[in-house]
Amino acid sequence: MIFKETLIKRLQLENASKKEQLAILEKTADLVMDKTLIRLMKEMSEEEAKQMNDLLNDQKEKEVAIFLYKKFPNINDIFDEEIENIKEELVKQNGK
Repeated sequence: MIFKETLIKRLQLENASKKEQLAILEKTADLVMDKTLIRLMKEMSEEEAKQMNDLLNDQKEKEVAIFLYKKFPNINDIFDEEIENIKEELVKQNGK
């Protein structure tokens, strides 16, 4: 999945073992997705937000991706921004 590959790269985990990558991805991927969706839904009309919620509730991941990429052509940049925000939060929390 492109999102996971991007997350690995942005968190600079390319040299970590697959096991370590998976453990970190499990903890961060959902957080990044949630923060991104919240951010994007604020920019949607009420009708678009309802459509998005319906797709999410029906677990139609492919349709969600298509919908988001059509509505937000810069979605990869938005994901990158949210990843960086989380990365900065983690650094602040861990003092590194």
